[in-house]
Amino acid sequence: MRVLFVPELYRPDDATANGTLNDAVALVEQWLDIDPNLHVYWLLAPPETANYDHGYVLADRERVTLVEAEPFMHGHEHEDAFSETGYTEDQFRAIEETIFDVSGYVDVAIDQQVTGRYDLSKWLHRLGGGPAAEVRPTEVVGYVHDLRLPFKRHGREMPDDAPVKVELSAATYADGLWFKAGVDAERMREYGTAVLDEAFLDDLLDDALETGSPLDFGEYEESYADDPERLHVAGSGWGKKNLDVVLDAAETLHEEFGIRTLMTNMDPIPEGMADREFVDAYPECSRERYETALRTGDIAVCASDHETMPRTPFEQAASGQVLVVRDEPWAYDCVPEDYRLAGDLGDLEALAVRTVENWDEAVAENRRMVERVREVRGPERCGRRTHRDLAQRVERRISPVDGTAVRDDVATAASEFDGEIPLDDLRERAGEGTPISDLVYALRSLGYADAGNPGTPVFVASG
Repeated sequence: MRVLFVPELYRPDDATANGTLNDAVALVEQWLDIDPNLHVYWLLAPPETANYDHGYVLADRERVTLVEAEPFMHGHEHEDAFSETGYTEDQFRAIEETIFDVSGYVDVAIDQQVTGRYDLSKWLHRLGGGPAAEVRPTEVVGYVHDLRLPFKRHGREMPDDAPVKVELSAATYADGLWFKAGVDAERMREYGTAVLDEAFLDDLLDDALETGSPLDFGEYEESYADDPERLHVAGSGWGKKNLDVVLDAAETLHEEFGIRTLMTNMDPIPEGMADREFVDAYPECSRERYETALRTGDIAVCASDHETMPRTPFEQAASGQVLVVRDEPWAYDCVPEDYRLAGDLGDLEALAVRTVENWDEAVAENRRMVERVREVRGPERCGRRTHRDLAQRVERRISPVDGTAVRDDVATAASEFDGEIPLDDLRERAGEGTPISDLVYALRSLGYADAGNPGTPVFVASG
């Protein structure tokens, strides 16, 4: 099986700071362990553009290929406003040259972009054989990372609910939808009837998959202090985070209990927030500095208006920082419904005080919550669920070639090989005009499997 993954980089100049890519890498790592015949192609900006190395996206492995091309609006001062927008001619040419020019193919494309999906579908369909093919060359899965809905700030960045209308419309060009979080699937059903027919929407969502957002809990040590000494305020300073509320709580914790605050932010810290006497601030924080703060912090307060299975607060909780969280629907994709450290925005300060006053009980509650998060966001579970969906998309496209002339031609040509069957050699013997997708699915029908190698795909007898 060959999969093309197109992550959205909402921080286009720092790939490692994107939860979209972090999730994708975690899933791909699991798939490679599950499936020895899988090959993954990434469509990403070059490493020197997006500040990552090949190993970060597993492209130092034989069964992972990096397809490099600059994204839409690259280098423009407003490029971040178009992070979910595709595609450019250079990206399409890179797909053609890296994959199809060496007789490669794509079974499933996983697209985190919002616009441009129809063009991607057309291009992959054309390169895979188009209308001449017996088998649909590529299925496209829309991977919803953080649905732009009217109650979210980035869902209100354009007038007339344009962001949600565009995302909902784009979903109609997908063969399936993956949702990172259940709350977005639920809210898409709620808001979607303003754009899509209700019966169509029901069919679309009934077949959708909730992927979860994988967290490797082996990276964190859940170790708790005997008494809390530090509040850790981590992550971006975006408005939805309500950092003013968090720092008011931090000031109270300092005044009443002497608790200091660590602030770690990959960006500059918003003006005035790092100047308070009780704050130790680390703007433009390195990953190493952040990991040190994970080990030394004792409490975390998440006051966000909305999140979509966020990483940072649950990395904090898994590191032994007791998490006080906003009582909003998004939180319950991770925390138990009866989590006793969840409260309204105006109650978070008092809840943080009670957490310190009843520390042992708060630690026990955080442990209970982390167990729930381990269940929901364990990488193996997320990996199995998504790989199963991919495999089913391939499996159901095998039978259409049974009994066809293409299958007979491929069977005759395959019999001339001893062991490995490179697709380019097979194409020469079966007929240059045979669509690549038909060759692939005919081989699968005959009991062959892709070896998952780089370059020109090679098929071998399975089993």
